[in-house]
Order: sequence, then structure tokens, then C-alpha cells
Amino acid sequence: MEQVLTSLNKSDIEFHPGQIRFKGERFILMNAEALGMLSRDLISTLGRERARAFLLRYGWECGYKDSISIKKLFPNASLEFLHQQAPIFHMQEGFAQVDLQDLSVDYEQNKFYMEGVWLNSFEVEQHIQHFGIVKDPVCWTVIGYASGVSTGIFGRKILYKEVTCVGRGDAECRFIGRTVEEWGNEIEHELSYYGQTKIAEELEEAHQHIQKQHTMLQRIMDIHEQLNRMVLSGQSRQAVTDKIGQMLHSPVIVQDKYFRPLSWWLPNKENSGIDPYLIKPEKDLSSEFYLKLRQLDEEKCSKDFIFSDEAMFLDRTIAPIVLGDEIMGYLSVIHVEGTDRELRKMITERAATVMAVDLLKEKTALNTEHKLKGEFLEELLSGTTPIEQLVKRANFMGYDFGKPHRFMLVKIIQRRNDNGLIEDQDLRMNLRHELLNIVRTHYHSSTKDTLIVERRGEIILLGPSDPSGLDFRKLAKNLQDRLPQLFANINTSICISREAMSIEVLQALFEECSNMMKVMTRLGRTSEIFLVEEMNVFDLLYAGSAQEQLHTYATRTLEKLLKYDDSGGTTLISTLHIFLANECNLQRTAKELNVSLSGLKYRIQRLKDIGEIDFNHADQKFNLQLALRILNANGKINLLKV
Repeated sequence: MEQVLTSLNKSDIEFHPGQIRFKGERFILMNAEALGMLSRDLISTLGRERARAFLLRYGWECGYKDSISIKKLFPNASLEFLHQQAPIFHMQEGFAQVDLQDLSVDYEQNKFYMEGVWLNSFEVEQHIQHFGIVKDPVCWTVIGYASGVSTGIFGRKILYKEVTCVGRGDAECRFIGRTVEEWGNEIEHELSYYGQTKIAEELEEAHQHIQKQHTMLQRIMDIHEQLNRMVLSGQSRQAVTDKIGQMLHSPVIVQDKYFRPLSWWLPNKENSGIDPYLIKPEKDLSSEFYLKLRQLDEEKCSKDFIFSDEAMFLDRTIAPIVLGDEIMGYLSVIHVEGTDRELRKMITERAATVMAVDLLKEKTALNTEHKLKGEFLEELLSGTTPIEQLVKRANFMGYDFGKPHRFMLVKIIQRRNDNGLIEDQDLRMNLRHELLNIVRTHYHSSTKDTLIVERRGEIILLGPSDPSGLDFRKLAKNLQDRLPQLFANINTSICISREAMSIEVLQALFEECSNMMKVMTRLGRTSEIFLVEEMNVFDLLYAGSAQEQLHTYATRTLEKLLKYDDSGGTTLISTLHIFLANECNLQRTAKELNVSLSGLKYRIQRLKDIGEIDFNHADQKFNLQLALRILNANGKINLLKV
């Protein structure tokens, strides 16, 4: 529609010392930047919703005051004409440029409709400068002004809504005004902002809110200091967890980064056990849960986990326990009726930082202990330190080598990708921690007597093997069962030594165990668990220290046959191996080799002639079998492909 404009005459503005009058009313020139800063500070002090209500009511008062001026200026004008003047007043005061597009006024029918666009709204300009683009319209003062001026002119309550706003990323600031009755339920939310709360009351509420925040913060700081003192004075993680639970009157659970429980506190009335309270990613299958857990890991700050469609999942606040950039675990506080949500969240965050200090203290102690253990083991296995000194150091470190002990060697086998070996610098350390956790979980009483270190790319465990000590076979099986859940692309070979009854024989038994691991690796047997005492006579023989001599012996024994096969014959070594394995039975050997009986007899004759073999001589047959196994273990031949 065509807007009716009146010119702004110089006589409309009067300047007097300390006064400016516009159309007879006293005005104050104010910098738009200053108003923007006022809005910013109101939002920071009162919160967004209270600041919005305050500015809406401020705009309303400005508009209502202008409606009185407009009616005085045009006492006999129609309602439609007066409403056309209101946007002009607004523009002349510098709030925004108004493009009035539709207006209809019917006082008798209590009907009113105005629609238009605000251009260059000062409020949008300032809000974006201080807060950027937000999700809701931001022309609060301007909306309040329009509602106040139209209500004053019409004589009945008219409210405006901003249906699009540049401040929330829209192309324009479009407004619509109607009577409250015509809006109906659509205006219910906006109507609440026009209550009669006074500025003093708003400030009092803000003051009370600040006081509440101050009191809460003081309490949080006191709790944080108290928990820190507990950790630094050496109190246990369980004692700290108990204290957190008692402060919040809520179940508290601390889990490691693999979601295994470390400590927890439940109220006395709880008798259901810890299981229902644990985070179990493998069972909590909703995509919303995984999304929120990923956000928790990425943002590393506490979050409320509330899922209405997960009946078995207990609502909770979870805070990650962070050391550096690494998440070491999670602290969960179960939601209990009557607990202040904000207080619970703040205490959970502080408690998680205290738990991080506790884990750092533990990690530092473990690293120190690990270094001492590594030095002790290196001296023990190298034989450079007298046994008497080692015994004294062992007693000082709390090890009792009066009990029988065994070694367990863990060799890590990393799978390859297209670019070669998959490297993981922390893999051995993480695997050692996992092995230690298994010992703690299943063999708590043996933990202090167990030594676990990394040495030359392997994990070495030395622990008691008496009836109250470690079950080494079960321990190795537990470790291999856990690997797929914790580490990608790795397998392990594990070798368990014979039992040592004194510290003096540990070095020899470790060497035997280590050599056995090398033999099994050369034989292509990986991802298995080996016990040295269950190996056969050949395995033990080849695991000894005379490997070079054995290799020389085996090569000399089969020298002529090896040369023949290398020259292109390629059948005599395999024929010999299968013939001896079948106890020199011609029919069984021919069937396994898939050759005719006459063809096999020809090969046997060649073996006798070239290798100078007498198959009726028992010792010579044994020596030949032994030589074949030695060369196979060395990789010179491959009996698995025969």
C-alpha cells in the first residue's frame, strides 16, 4: 500500500541548552553502539529470556508514549491515518526504515492487521556484532515499540510478531501485527514477555541469580578443594568416590576408557549391585547414545544422558576423565529426584578433574615402578649383577622369589595393510596395562609379586606360579580373548616357561622360553599359547644354545640331496620326509604323494644312491628326520608345503 508521509520540518526539532525536543517531546540523542552494548550486558547479566522481556517492555513504553504524541498532533485523523504516521515516527527516531505493505483497521469489529518489513534495523546490526547469527528473531525493542504505539492508537491490545529476521539468517525482518484476540494461541509465548515486572524486580531477580551462582560456585570450589586434598594426601580412589556420592546423594560410578568399573558408590538402600549402573556401549545400542558418546569424547566436557526410549538405561550426567588430550575414563552420576541439576553437573565436572589427578598420580607411580622393574629384570636376565645383590633388591621391591615362578612372553604380531606394517607407538604400553588389569581383576592377591615390563619389543611377565599365584594358561587365554575388543589388527603369540624354584635358574629358563618362541615363529606357528614343558624333545633341543652346530649338522647330513633338488630334481627331500613319516611304508607313501608304486620305488632308489641312505639302519633314519626338522625350523626347507 502507498504510505502517507509527512515532512520532517526543522521546527519539529528544537535545541535548548541541555535539551532536545522532537515534536514537542524531550528526546536524548544516544549512540546506537551504546544501546548495543547495553543489550549485550543485559543478556549477560539477566540471561537471554529476561533481557528480551526487559527490552520488549522498554520498546512498548517508547511506542505507547509516541502514540500519545501522534494523537495530539492529529486529533481528528482516522485510525488508519494515525497508524500510517506511527512508522514514520519510528523512522525519524532512527530505529529502522519501515516498508509498510498492508494495513486494515476496523475498530467496530475489533479487527486490525498490519504487515511490513524493517530495513536497516539498528537492533539486528548490534546483535550480530555482539552475538552473531542466532536461532530466534532479535528485534525486541522494535517489536515492543510497534506493539506499544499500535495499542495506544487503537485503544485495544495489539501485539506484533517478527516472522522472519536477518538476525537469525533470514533475508529480511518481516513483521505482522494483530489484536490479541485475533492471534489466539499463536501469541501465547510472546504475551508472557509483556508482564508487569518492574525493572527493579528484574534487577533484584538478577541479583538473586548472581548470588545463587556465587553461593553455588563457592560450594563447588570447597568440594573441589576437599576432593583434591583427599587425593594428594594419598586417600584411595574408593574413598574419593564415596565422598562424591555422599555429597550428591546419588550413585557414582568410575569406569576406565574401556568402560570397566574402577570404583563406585551406591546408597545403602541400593542392593541391586553395580551392573545396572554401568555404561555398556555393546548393550546400549541406540544411535542417539553413540552420537552423544562421540560428542562427549570430542568435546571432552560433561553431558546429560537422558533417553526416554531406553527403559533399561538410567538417566545420568557423564564427565570424561581427561589427562592431556587423552580420555582415561568416565565418571557417571545417576540422576536422583530432588538433586539440583546445575549443581550436579558442576560437581560431576569438578570430580572428574580430581579423578584425573588421581589417575595421573597412579600413572606416575606405575611409570616409576615400571622403570625400576625394567632395570631389575634387565640385570636379572643379562647376568651382569651378582645374584646376592639381586635377591636384596627383590626383597626391597617386595618380591618373594622363595616361591616358584614362571615367565610369560607375549610377542605382538601386527597385521599389514597396503602401505606396510600398521604402526602403533603406544601399543606395547597399552598391552602391558591390559595384562596388568587382568592380573589385578582375577589375581588381586598376586599383583604385588608380579612383574610386567616391555623388553626388546616383547611384553614379559614374571609371576608366582604356586597354588595361590597365577594360573598362567588361563591368564594367557584371558589376554588373547580380550584383544579383539581392545586393539585392531593385532594378534599375539604367548610362550610360558617351565617353573623356576629359585632366582638362580630364572635366566636360563627365560633364555629357553625366548628361544622356544623364536622356534615357533620360524615354524609359522603364531597366535598360539605355548608351554615349554609341553614341547617335545626336538623342540627343547632346538630351543637350546647349540643352534649353529645343529644347523651345520643338518646341512651336512642332507647336503647331497639338497644339491640335487637345487639343480632341478626338487622331489627327493619331500619324498624322504613323507617316506620316513609313513614309517617307510611304500603303499601309504605312494598314496600320499599321489604317484605310482613303480615311480616311488625309483625315487627311493635315487635316495639310496645319491644320499647314501640305508633305510634298514634305525639311527640313520632318526638322524635324517632330525636333520629335516632342523632345516625346516631354520626356514631352509618348508615341510608344511610338502
